[in-house]
Amino acid sequence: MPTIIVVGGPSGTGKSTVGESLSQSLRCRFVEGDAFHPKANIDKMSQGIALTDDDRWGWLENLTNIAADATSESKTVVVSCSMLNKKYRDFIKEVAAKKNPNITLFMIFLYNDYSIIYDRMSQRKGHFMKSSMLKSQFDAMEVPEHEQNAVAIYCGEKTEQQIQDEALQAARQNIPDLII
Repeated sequence: MPTIIVVGGPSGTGKSTVGESLSQSLRCRFVEGDAFHPKANIDKMSQGIALTDDDRWGWLENLTNIAADATSESKTVVVSCSMLNKKYRDFIKEVAAKKNPNITLFMIFLYNDYSIIYDRMSQRKGHFMKSSMLKSQFDAMEVPEHEQNAVAIYCGEKTEQQIQDEALQAARQNIPDLII
């Protein structure tokens, strides 16, 4: 059965790192969500302007369709995408179901303390998402609680490897037909 695993959370939580690790462990394709932001979104974020819902809908739809299409080549696809709140996660589920009602969708939401993420983002170079914009993401963030096919992983001071292992374990426990 085709499966999309979405690794989400606010910027600086390690979505891309965990997503790449998962895709390597599962021997499947990884889709970096940031690579599919339209130029207008990247320009806004580069200027320190937070994205609105209207900025995100088209990106989320395009990204979900790309991931769904990729399941025809690789039965399992891992994608990184902020999916900060429930309405975005519900939208992703809706788009995936329209594209292919047989797709299994599983979401792993990474989150951490504001201060830890802020410090981490302040040190990274060359990314369009600046630490000054983190507050807007925390304002919009809704950590999944009791959402079907979604788990939340608190990162705290865990190592990258510990978080990656926890994400892989969550995928294995929650996706019955996961092909590894």
